[in-house]
Amino acid sequence: MSSNVQLWCFLISFLYGLFFGLMSKLHFWLIKEYNFCFRFLISVVFVIDCVLGYILVMYHLNLGIFHIYFDVFVFIGFVLAFPLHKYVNYYIKKYLLRGK
Repeated sequence: MSSNVQLWCFLISFLYGLFFGLMSKLHFWLIKEYNFCFRFLISVVFVIDCVLGYILVMYHLNLGIFHIYFDVFVFIGFVLAFPLHKYVNYYIKKYLLRGK
C-alpha cells in the first residue's frame, strides 16, 4: 500500500471515529426512553451497522486492507468526538442563541 493511500486511510479512519462518536451520542439520546431489552437490541444493530460501514469504506479506499493503526485512529476520533460535541454545544448556546 502506498503512503498516499495510508494517509488517506488515517484521515478517513479519524473522521469515521468522530462520526461514530457523534452518532453514538445521538443514538443513546434517542433510545433513552425505551426498556432495556429494546435498547440493547437496537444498540447491537447500530454498532454492527457502523462497523460494516467502516469495512465498506476501507474496502473501497484500499481494497479492504486493515491495520491496527487504522483502528487506533478510529478510537482517537471516537474519544475526541465527546469534547468536540461539548465545545460545539457551548458555542451554539453562547453565540448563536444569544438573543433567544
